Amino acid sequence: MEIMTRDFGKVDIDEDKIIEFPEGLPGFKQEKEFVLLPLEKDSLFVIMQSVNNPDLAFITIEPKSIIKDYEFEISEKTETLLEISGIEDIILLNIVNIKEKLKDMTINLAAPLVININANLGKQVILDDTKYPVKYKLDKTESKEMMS
Repeated sequence: MEIMTRDFGKVDIDEDKIIEFPEGLPGFKQEKEFVLLPLEKDSLFVIMQSVNNPDLAFITIEPKSIIKDYEFEISEKTETLLEISGIEDIILLNIVNIKEKLKDMTINLAAPLVININANLGKQVILDDTKYPVKYKLDKTESKEMMS
């Protein structure tokens, strides 16, 4: 299946790689189908591209590459919605806010994307715990390492 993307133009994707967000995303409730596209080979960043809206794409990163002990609990309702049977089913991604200067780049740790990679189901979970900020700022050293 061919889709138009914001960052790569037309790309061919496997339909079985489409991740359904049954509830949409906060602020984008109508957008329910996304695909994950690596930003570059060996990059820590992944583009989460809407299948139906070429202009809607989010730069994401796995939180463990930034914070080794990033942990939280999800509700039984979310586990059921995403058909999660074990931790091995899920990947976590966090949305990155790219700024003009890398040192100003932030990551939203307060609302991770929880994706069941086996069932291709996802949900953005708004954490009740204030332990993780909406705008976790990376310093220059971390940013340079991440971009290389």
